[in-house]
Amino acid sequence: MRKTMFDTLIRNLKNLPPCDFPDTEKLQELSSDMTFEQLQTFAVLLVSKGKASYYYGKISLKNGRLLT
Repeated sequence: MRKTMFDTLIRNLKNLPPCDFPDTEKLQELSSDMTFEQLQTFAVLLVSKGKASYYYGKISLKNGRLLT
């Protein structure tokens, strides 16, 4: 994902309350275009907002899919 697009996405998601986040399928789709560094930042944000969980080094979304 391009850096400017990613920075805008993260900034917008930080300002959203957890109830207004996109559904898990959309979050999975967004993560598929990210670099490893972007994915780490994205995962930390999702865990902090309660949209994903961290367990044994894996980030899983609330629908049970792993973040890739």
